[in-house]
Amino acid sequence: MDFAIAGQKRPSEAWSGLRSERKKKQRRGGDLNKKAPSKKSIYDISSLRILFELTSKIFLAGVVIYLFYVSYSFMISDPRFKITDISFHGHHVLTEKHLLDWLGPVQGKNLFKYDLTKATKSLAKHPWILSASVQRKFPREIQVELTERVPYARVKFNKIFLMDNFGKILSEEKQEYKHLPLIVEPDKRKKPDNFSGEKVIQSLKTMHYFNKLPFFKNNPLDIVELKGNSRIIFFTRNRDLQIQMSMEALKDGFKNFMIVLDTLEDKTMKIQMIDLSFKDQVVVRDQDTINSTSIKRQTN
Repeated sequence: MDFAIAGQKRPSEAWSGLRSERKKKQRRGGDLNKKAPSKKSIYDISSLRILFELTSKIFLAGVVIYLFYVSYSFMISDPRFKITDISFHGHHVLTEKHLLDWLGPVQGKNLFKYDLTKATKSLAKHPWILSASVQRKFPREIQVELTERVPYARVKFNKIFLMDNFGKILSEEKQEYKHLPLIVEPDKRKKPDNFSGEKVIQSLKTMHYFNKLPFFKNNPLDIVELKGNSRIIFFTRNRDLQIQMSMEALKDGFKNFMIVLDTLEDKTMKIQMIDLSFKDQVVVRDQDTINSTSIKRQTN
């Protein structure tokens, strides 16, 4: 009896089907390799990107530096930025000519190259200038703001000089300041380089307190003479009264003077000299007599 097996393929057909299936698998594997790039390819692309960005930044920085250099060269060389004007504000005693001579050449210099700090320091060294500020004003001007020192008194060495309220010597005496109080120094040399106005300022303050009293209304004190290191003598405008004091006890001396005014019996007595330099005693000398009156101060 013969049997037939359904669907059985011949050997040639089976072999062809196997080869076809293998080719399909190879094609699918190739497509997967194309779709998934390797790690090495990703690293190369990232490195190129970083290098490109770094190169761009360096190039941009170079362009900025170049533009800055070109701009700076233009500003310091272009004649349109040469200084033609310099203005001063806040000065009253000093003239513009004097200030220009003190600063040195300014006009014709480049506005951007002109050293503002150096100019400010130079002005601040002037004895009459308390503070100074120098600024640029485009395109061709320099502006100077000044604060001058104010004369407060005159100080006599070998010559008479003006002094401000900080004890700073300003210059030789000027005619318009003849009315200021005069301090006579025992040092008769020319103005000492190491002069300190501390004692002088203390003397002037004491003089100010005296002149506020009604006793000196019509004949104020206007001269202070320093004697040695510790003694001072005040003179009235009419030169008919002098007051002697100790530098170490100015406050006590002023209090003693108030006691003198309260204890004088004869209010019309013409006093020639009052010595307040003693601690617990005041000596008063009358112009009409050669006698002196001693007033002792009571202490508790």
